[in-house]
This record gives sequence, C-alpha cells and structure tokens, in this order.
Amino acid sequence: MRRQWLFAIVASAALAVSGCSYDATDSGTDADNVTEISTSLSPPAAAGAVLLKTASSPLGTIAVDGEGMTVYTYNPDKENSTSSSCDENCLRHWPAVTSTTDSPVVQGIDAAIGTVPGPDGSFQVTVNGKPVYRYLDDQVPGDMLGQGVGSLWFMIDVSGNPVFATE
Repeated sequence: MRRQWLFAIVASAALAVSGCSYDATDSGTDADNVTEISTSLSPPAAAGAVLLKTASSPLGTIAVDGEGMTVYTYNPDKENSTSSSCDENCLRHWPAVTSTTDSPVVQGIDAAIGTVPGPDGSFQVTVNGKPVYRYLDDQVPGDMLGQGVGSLWFMIDVSGNPVFATE
C-alpha cells in the first residue's frame, strides 16, 4: 500500500511539472506557451533597406532579417505558391517578414528572392519560393527558439535551404 501511495505522489508531481514545461511540438498556433502580439506582421522594411542578410550560428551560417533576427520557413508553405499558408492565428506567433517593395534588398543570400502578397497589403518576402517568418519568442539577435518547433519551422541557410539540424 505504501508503495502505491509513493507512486501516486511521484506520478502527480511529474504531471504537474510537465504541464508547465515548454512543448517542443508546439506549432506556434496555440497561445499555451507563446507570447501573443496584436499585429500579424513584422513592420515592413523600407525601400532600399537590407531586408535579409547572413549571420553565424551554432548550426552554420543562416539567414536573418535586417535587424539580425533569425528567419524561418514553414513546411506547409508550398514552393512558388502565390500566398502563405500561415493563417491569422499562426501569424500572431510567426510574424511574416515583409517589405514595402516587391524587390527586397538582401546581402549574402545566394537564393531566389521574391515576394507574395502579405495579408496587410505589403509584400511578404520569399526565399527559393517559400515565404519567411520571424518567431515571436526570439527576442534578441542570435535567438533560434523557433528552430524545429512542431517539426514544421526551420531556419534557412545562405542557399535558402531549410536547416533541419538542432543543437
């Protein structure tokens, strides 16, 4: 009987702790463990401003936005589609990288750069035909908290390919 009580206490504690932990399979579409913002897009970059560039990371050289924040692709987005498949709820956690022009300026990215219509009338940037996003929980340049979230979100390398490795 004493062993059953001990097991019950340990199991209850484990459940309580796991309920408060980060869910690595979170797609970012639930507000359970991700801060939510009121806008669905990152502010559009001004015409002529560098929108994408490269930065070193523990996983190699990756693409970042003009402010040094990591950018990601979303696996459900189809290459060369005319729109993003990240809906309004998704965009609350994964702001689209946007531009005021359909010809964004990039440095060091050796990939096809383009745009698709953004939900607010701006242009959402694409790399190799796939829209790119930031992750809301990335707070400073160098953060890569969105890498591998839900097995759907991945950083991109300088050739515009998804980086599937994790630290």
